[in-house]
Amino acid sequence: MKDNAKQDYSEIERQLLQRRAELEQRVDAIKENIGTPLDHDFAEQAVERENGEVLDALGKGAEMEISRINRALIRMEEGLYGECEDCGERIPLERLKARPFSTRCVRCANLHEEDEKRR
Repeated sequence: MKDNAKQDYSEIERQLLQRRAELEQRVDAIKENIGTPLDHDFAEQAVERENGEVLDALGKGAEMEISRINRALIRMEEGLYGECEDCGERIPLERLKARPFSTRCVRCANLHEEDEKRR
């Protein structure tokens, strides 16, 4: 099944690798931008700090997505990609195409989401 799974998901894998490269470039640019010294003008510093907070949030979001992509790629290598981590059932290909780092089938994802809402 590992060879078959690898072949079945090769297009998704290519897209994940491409998306990860884009996100890594974005994170690098954000880190570079955040690292630039602040302007000497106090008013300008306030704007730059606000921008820095927005960039930081964007960077954290990108890093979270990179982490999910890496997890999906590891699952592909292990032959577990496309298998629900909760019930073990196959995740439909259409779901994986729409949400390539899905680790749960729709039923288990809904149950997990309900559990999260209760907390």
